[in-house]
Amino acid sequence: MMPRSSSRENWIGLLSFGFFIMLFALFFVIVPDYGNKVLDFFKSFQLEEILNNIRILPYPTGSHPEIYQAAMQFCLVFGLFQFFVLALRCYVKSSITKISETISNIVLWLGASYVFNLLLTEGTSWWVNFIGGIIAVLGFSLIARSLIILMFWRRKP
Repeated sequence: MMPRSSSRENWIGLLSFGFFIMLFALFFVIVPDYGNKVLDFFKSFQLEEILNNIRILPYPTGSHPEIYQAAMQFCLVFGLFQFFVLALRCYVKSSITKISETISNIVLWLGASYVFNLLLTEGTSWWVNFIGGIIAVLGFSLIARSLIILMFWRRKP
């Protein structure tokens, strides 16, 4: 039989995943012709030259502000939802690993929202910086998770 706290943690995870799926689908309902805009965005990719004729970085051609704005809003809403998930995890006394994971998710989604906002305001000329920004946000997210675990880590005697 599974312990009660583990079962609650699983339900909180399922709630978060369900909200993610619902929010993802909601953008296809709310934003007019969003499916075609997403297809156009992915069809517009070309390989960008980085160093001496080496073409390795995918780069979107054209302007896709609807895609960037939708991605920014998605990340913002899901990041804010993670505060609710954090409150639930604290309420049910989840493990520090699960709490740190949720804090890491907050940093990740809100940071991604910020980087998408910069891409929206700066345009595709900022694409290489966008890739770097996303990598930096992933790093900050991992650091946040590790710091929370280290701060509350208890050694067993």
